[in-house]
Amino acid sequence: MELPSLDLNLVVVLHALLQERNVTRAGERVGLSQPGASAALARLRRHFDDPLLERVGTIYELTPLAQALRSQVAETVANLQLVLSARPGFDPKRAEREFTIQCSDSVLYLLGPALVRAVTAAAPAVTLDLQPVDPRFLFDPPAAVRDVDVLILPRGLFTSTTEIDGADLYEDRWVCVTSQGNHAVGNTLTKAEVAAARWVVSFRRPPLTSPIDAALAALGIDRRSTVKIQSLTMLHRMVAGTDLLVLAHEMVVGDLTAQGLRRVELPVVLPSIREAAWSHPSHRLDPGHRWLLAMIRQASLEVRRPSTSPSPDALATVPPAY
Repeated sequence: MELPSLDLNLVVVLHALLQERNVTRAGERVGLSQPGASAALARLRRHFDDPLLERVGTIYELTPLAQALRSQVAETVANLQLVLSARPGFDPKRAEREFTIQCSDSVLYLLGPALVRAVTAAAPAVTLDLQPVDPRFLFDPPAAVRDVDVLILPRGLFTSTTEIDGADLYEDRWVCVTSQGNHAVGNTLTKAEVAAARWVVSFRRPPLTSPIDAALAALGIDRRSTVKIQSLTMLHRMVAGTDLLVLAHEMVVGDLTAQGLRRVELPVVLPSIREAAWSHPSHRLDPGHRWLLAMIRQASLEVRRPSTSPSPDALATVPPAY
């Protein structure tokens, strides 16, 4: 079989162009300057005898041919990565490699220390690059996991596909917390009190709204936010000495009494948070990646949830959310 004459590097550029629909951003994605990306686009146009990208007003749109190529090229690049990333073996004691893991600050707080201890002990020359989650997972899950080794997100927040599935790590759950000195509410809230209270919330930029608020809204409960922060590990610390309430991760909160806090039961049972490790299928033949996943799963065994149970007075169950 004879393949058409085309530099494989141009296939990678084509994939970026079809995804980004912008020459500059596509170049940045594959490490090309703007002139280099423009030159690559010109070669691709000559090869396909099609403009591929056409200016419509102030933006570029894909031509019909480019639209038809988009999914095929994405699948081709994924298969190429799968084939070309194959390695005969992985020796952690000798490996000099960097692994990129993206996760929330709560996962980093709970899982990070155990993972760092395990990896640095087993693989002294391996580097861990621990990053915040790329918001691309909202719009293009395959792209979000393609450029990292592992993306750790809870089930229900990350949309799995046939090709991409997650390895379960640990479960946490939401708890409602307030200051011990807050006498405005008792130990159990009614729906009316949930709506009337002032809350600290984990702020997420549009289009990602709080799934917990979406679930509460389905039951006719709307929280009134007074403080918004982009941190899951700092949520509960904001309510000390105030009359505010917060929904926080139970294992992150830790010992309430020592922090001058107390737990308040909600009129609904919130779903558990099931953290999972997601990775792109192009990593499947990489023994180094399989080793990393094994280390993450092993470290997750050290994450243990407190043995408290939900209130028996719960009146309803909210659909799964994060």
